Amino acid sequence: MTKHRSTVTLMAGICLLAVATAATPASAGQAYLSRTGSGSTCSLAAPCGPFGMATAIFVAGANGEVICFDKGNYGGATISQSVTISCGDGLWEDPSGSVMINTPAGSDVVIEGLVLDGTSEPGSAILMNGQGALHLRRVRAGNTTGSGNHGLSFTPNGPATLHIIDSVFYNNAGSGVLIKPTSSATTNVHIRNSRFEHNLHGLFVDGTAGSGGIVVNVAESAFVDNQSNGIGAFTGSGNAVVSVINSQISGNLNAGIGTLGTGPAIVSVRVGNSQITGNNWGVLNGGSGQILTLGGNHLHTNVNDGTFTGSIATK
Repeated sequence: MTKHRSTVTLMAGICLLAVATAATPASAGQAYLSRTGSGSTCSLAAPCGPFGMATAIFVAGANGEVICFDKGNYGGATISQSVTISCGDGLWEDPSGSVMINTPAGSDVVIEGLVLDGTSEPGSAILMNGQGALHLRRVRAGNTTGSGNHGLSFTPNGPATLHIIDSVFYNNAGSGVLIKPTSSATTNVHIRNSRFEHNLHGLFVDGTAGSGGIVVNVAESAFVDNQSNGIGAFTGSGNAVVSVINSQISGNLNAGIGTLGTGPAIVSVRVGNSQITGNNWGVLNGGSGQILTLGGNHLHTNVNDGTFTGSIATK
């Protein structure tokens, strides 16, 4: 009986070990960066140094984690796998480069603490043209040049989700954030507690390149002093629905919120409990676009306030 129990216990332990091993991909690992590092394997004892981000992502492997010990210029990177980059509050600097994300379906990329102040960068600071989920936390992206370049160009080619929190997009020649999917899949975007300032457009949602539809949710964010629209939405073939609550939309030189619908698809911005003041136009609608109020808005003190095209009752 004792021998039988020992065998059962051993077999149970082996099964638990197998389950644990299966739950953690074999390639998942950790890689470390330090501004004084000089290692080539990005280990805890010998972290990689300046311009080492690309190496660290490779060392971490799929589903791995890159950890920054301190603030440094770790360079740009191309990300083609699921990875978490943990760089605290602004520890990953890349003053003159860019970050490209080209991941397959089902991928999950987390970037925390990236600062891209591209004073000499002619392209978009962050470019996502793959699939899967992208999470940006405490990211700052600005000073790109050229009207087609943005703080973030989010142009997925398949099912994709974008999460932005506690981030700032500033002084970009294009949009602070451009949402322009290129596939028939639905794109979902969630933004909270972020700022879009001194760009051409703060946030621009463009449904003309894909037919799958775009759903954007914005809360507790600011769209201020942009050269054209604080929030712009444009479509011709894919539906684009933007919901904005508890936000500030002020000082924009064209419109606080602007929409333009030129095709059969729906383009709609729905806004509630938000401040829309000090713009040239508070709300400006064109074509088949809609700007709907959820109530509780402060629409005043614009050169032209404009009018909401309708309202939606809260439930």
